[in-house]
Amino acid sequence: MIVPMMKLSLLIFYKEYQTFLGELREKGMVHIHENTERTAEDTDLQAKLMLIRRTGEMITHMQSRNDVEQVEKVKVDDEHLLDYLEGLYSRQDQIEQQLVGLEKDHAAYRPWGKFSREMIQKLETAGWEFHFFSVPEQKYQPEWEEMYDAVIISEMMGQKYFVTVTPAGTSVNLEADPYLFPQATAEELAKQITALREESVNIGKELDTVSQDAIERLKRYRLKITEVADKIKVEDAAQHLIDEKVIALEGWIPVEREAEMRSFLETKEVYFEFTRPTPEDDVPVQLKNNAYSKLFEPVTEMFALPQYRELDLTPFLAPFFMLFFGMCMGDGGYGLIIWLTCFIIGRKASPSVKGYLVLGQYLGIMTVIVGLLTGSFFGIALDSVEWPWLAGVKSLFLTEANYGKYLGGYNPMMIVAVAVGIIQILYGMCLNAARLTKQFGFKYAISTLGWVVAIILLGVLIGLPMLSIVIPEGLKYVLYALLGLAALTIYFYNSPGKGIFSNFGSGLWGTYNMATGLLGDTLSYIRLFAIGLTGSILGGVFNTLAFQLTDGLPVIVKFIAVFLILLIGHSINFGLCMISSFVHPMRLTFVEFYKNAGFEGGGKQYAPFRKKVND
Repeated sequence: MIVPMMKLSLLIFYKEYQTFLGELREKGMVHIHENTERTAEDTDLQAKLMLIRRTGEMITHMQSRNDVEQVEKVKVDDEHLLDYLEGLYSRQDQIEQQLVGLEKDHAAYRPWGKFSREMIQKLETAGWEFHFFSVPEQKYQPEWEEMYDAVIISEMMGQKYFVTVTPAGTSVNLEADPYLFPQATAEELAKQITALREESVNIGKELDTVSQDAIERLKRYRLKITEVADKIKVEDAAQHLIDEKVIALEGWIPVEREAEMRSFLETKEVYFEFTRPTPEDDVPVQLKNNAYSKLFEPVTEMFALPQYRELDLTPFLAPFFMLFFGMCMGDGGYGLIIWLTCFIIGRKASPSVKGYLVLGQYLGIMTVIVGLLTGSFFGIALDSVEWPWLAGVKSLFLTEANYGKYLGGYNPMMIVAVAVGIIQILYGMCLNAARLTKQFGFKYAISTLGWVVAIILLGVLIGLPMLSIVIPEGLKYVLYALLGLAALTIYFYNSPGKGIFSNFGSGLWGTYNMATGLLGDTLSYIRLFAIGLTGSILGGVFNTLAFQLTDGLPVIVKFIAVFLILLIGHSINFGLCMISSFVHPMRLTFVEFYKNAGFEGGGKQYAPFRKKVND
């Protein structure tokens, strides 16, 4: 649910403003209304926000460093720590750029082997000239060896590298490319490359050894800067009244904390007023759900927070998301791994990640349930194995072999996927009706409820005869009457307050959208069946490969080979299934469910002005 908010208006005498602001921050309850125009123009604030971003990026870099046993502290104070670390990374980048050029120059010597520049200079002083050339093999002319004493040094990648030795002043005109060497010798270049590589390695070692200390200090430093930025935002939001003697502030506070804040303000020399938000107010959003639904709030926040006057869809998407994950994962063995891993890690995990691990346990349990219902366990199709202890339950697994004959040859899990999709779509439409009722009144939700009733009635009137179920004549007329009533709301009461022709036109357009959209939305849920089936089949393929490819090998060799094939194969399949099991349920939630629920989003997170770092 979305926590109800109260608007708090404050008037403070300018001499008491800074003191009161500090006390207000200590309370940490009021979300100050931000003046976006001022904050956008405040250069000091923008500099602080940039510093926060830089610090966050550096924390990410340092978290990717290798773990080392030796932990050292950075010998730089907090104010200069970020610049120091950025300087090290910048130096590493410079070294990489320098190495590219130096290695390119050093590679220029490779075709020529080792030779002494000093000796060449002595020979040139004695009246001889050396010219270095490269030419494609097919263009090399042997007569150059007689004319210019050409000597082939090497042949590489279709090129001939040769040198001519001629008396000083001799004109050497060849159809070949002159070869120009870098100013530094090969030995000098090699020394520079070695020195730069050693420097880069030393910088990397230093970053590794100080990473843990740097991360902790950077996080604390970021919080300090965030506090400063928050205070600047508050000061930008303040309005100066009566010759700047009085300062006005506006903010938001949860209704449940109004009494506590009122008691605090009554002890201060300030004027305050609590009012309920109006439709024009941009109210921040704070979610408050039970222990189970709260686990799925990160899923909600990945897309967008609801607006203040919308419904919080987290409790409503939670059971569907968990079911979708289990259907996509589809294998009881994989679900057992997920649950066991999250359970073991969760026992010693920090509070910040414990919620994610508890969520993982729920998802693992649902996967185990789906795997047991469909008879899939580590890629083994339990309904096809000849294990005596399974003989009594093999006929209960939801497989095509067991139930396809009752479902027209369709796999029961495909029917389940479509049925769940229809249920969630109708559920979303009901939630949309609840949203419209909350925001505008019940009359604006009547048409949406009419569509829900019409879809259900059409499903009954068309679906039951297809399943050879006879509807009594009397009941059939009642259903037709209800369908007609639903049609009236759809075509003549979809836009209360507008004319009959406007309503009828909107109804026709809504019918077109519903006919095309509903079919596409429903078919989208078949992916739940397809992805789960693919994972189970691929797991079975690895099982078959493990035993068929190793057939005939010695026992010990066979055991090792089977183990490796199963380990690698199921690891790959498990990883692919994990990706699919997160991506596709989120896609169904954020597209099909949110669309039919009329979700708009764009809510602003409730972020009270509070102290973030303990002194």
